Amino acid sequence: MRIKVCGVTRPQDARLAGALGAWAVGMIFVPNTPRYLLPPKARKVRAAIPKGVLAVGVFRHVAAEELRRVVRELRLDAVQIYGTVPRGINVRVIQAVTLDARPLRGKMVLIEPARTDADRRAGRGPSARARLKAWRTARAWRGTGARVILAGGLTPDNAAAAAAAAKPWALDVSSGVESRPGIKSARLLRAFFAASGA
Repeated sequence: MRIKVCGVTRPQDARLAGALGAWAVGMIFVPNTPRYLLPPKARKVRAAIPKGVLAVGVFRHVAAEELRRVVRELRLDAVQIYGTVPRGINVRVIQAVTLDARPLRGKMVLIEPARTDADRRAGRGPSARARLKAWRTARAWRGTGARVILAGGLTPDNAAAAAAAAKPWALDVSSGVESRPGIKSARLLRAFFAASGA
């Protein structure tokens, strides 16, 4: 199972993810979010991502010019986009989609459970019911040829169940392997990789 470790804010976490066999490491460039990286810190994290592991920048409603600048300056291998994907992006694109979207055949997509505003304000993950709906959607999309990356509420405790139920192309984990926002736990990272069969 491919694993993307997202929301990485420290070089040592990027190195550990690579050592454990991560397919990709995600850095978040969405202002006013707990794991947002300013350029000086982003450069340090990018430099720590091992060769052969995709460096992914995560963006929300970003202008094409800003996106191209960050891709160029950090030598990103891929971008994960919430919102409209700007034209002229010359790296791999992971498109975040809503659960009611029409399948994007042959595309790389990120599917995650819906969360309520109350959940977000409280820092809670998605409900068990929302997770199950996302898992069913991910499995259905796989049948269209989409490369589905399943995210949202994944932890070492449910990684195996998610992989079995959703049959995703990859799993994406962030807060489920943290000791606090942006700080990955080596113990939880190892447990997640073991549980997912990576």
